[in-house]
Amino acid sequence: MSPRTIARRLNDEGIPGPDGTLWTDSTLRGHAKRGTGFLNNELYIGRLVWNRQRYVKDPSTGKRVSRINPPDDWITTEVPELRIIDDALWRAAKARQDVLAIQHAGPIAAVRAAFATRAANPLNATHRPRSLLSGLLVCGCCGAPYTLRGQDRYGCSRHITNGSCTNSRTIPRPAMEERVLAGLKDRLMAPEIAAAAIRAYAEETNRLNRERRASGEVERRELAKIARSIKDIMALIESGAGSRTLVARLQELEAREDELNAHLAQVPVDLPDVHPNIAELYARKVARLAEALNCPEDRDEAADAIRGLIETITSHPRPEARPARCHAVRRSRHDPGVGGPKAEHSRSRARGSVCIGGCGGRI
Repeated sequence: MSPRTIARRLNDEGIPGPDGTLWTDSTLRGHAKRGTGFLNNELYIGRLVWNRQRYVKDPSTGKRVSRINPPDDWITTEVPELRIIDDALWRAAKARQDVLAIQHAGPIAAVRAAFATRAANPLNATHRPRSLLSGLLVCGCCGAPYTLRGQDRYGCSRHITNGSCTNSRTIPRPAMEERVLAGLKDRLMAPEIAAAAIRAYAEETNRLNRERRASGEVERRELAKIARSIKDIMALIESGAGSRTLVARLQELEAREDELNAHLAQVPVDLPDVHPNIAELYARKVARLAEALNCPEDRDEAADAIRGLIETITSHPRPEARPARCHAVRRSRHDPGVGGPKAEHSRSRARGSVCIGGCGGRI
């Protein structure tokens, strides 16, 4: 049996896994070189291995990662009283692992090369999601994330890895994306949604304009006060009543004056309270979101905007031969720019939901 089949049978029989959790295929298979997983635990044959690996902090991510130590640094101790498996069974398991390693040498080498490439380039940590809806889809039965499997279909990860979820339905990726885009476009173009977006945009713009004006007025008053103080100090110095203390204070005031002038020079100009064609602009941007996905130069920006509009998409299986029912929770940014990364101000958020109907799921 494969590790996945074994894990499913253990879960079906109600046998608890490590720490009372469910079994998964990786719990059994583990990592041969690291000695992890049931199939690689030498403690079962009465051998305790210390210092096989160490943990270090990855400077590029700040995360704690494991590194395998050289075999010469391993410390092996025989503990025969802990043996629960005989040598013949252990050797048979190792032989089976060797056979599988040869059979799957190509895919294993490809995965290792991909990990090596990712580790060699720190920018790989900023890679975009694998697909438009990656990380947004969840199972309506167990709440586990949906992942892309063979034949470009989404499926419940928990059903696939350990069989603990009964949701065996899968959904074609193109069908799901098409349904989500159609639902978002329909909802965002609704008059009440457009009106709410424009109203919130105007309120936020006006609020930021008021804050900028108030801040600039305070700084200009402080500049006028500094100018008077500098003038008074210069008069004292020219009259011969100056001292080192006055010179030091003069330098402080001049430094603060330069700082305020630099800050005022960088303050952006006020945005217009309401653009005269804001409703038309909003409708045009929403209408071309899906079209932009097919345009290479606009695809990344459009995908970011679309993902920014969605919090989660829950897929609920229905009886056989009926498409799965999907429910999207919308993250509305209330911005007529439709979530573009070039927006110049922060956005308020509100939550809503969109029922996007059947998505062509099947068993």
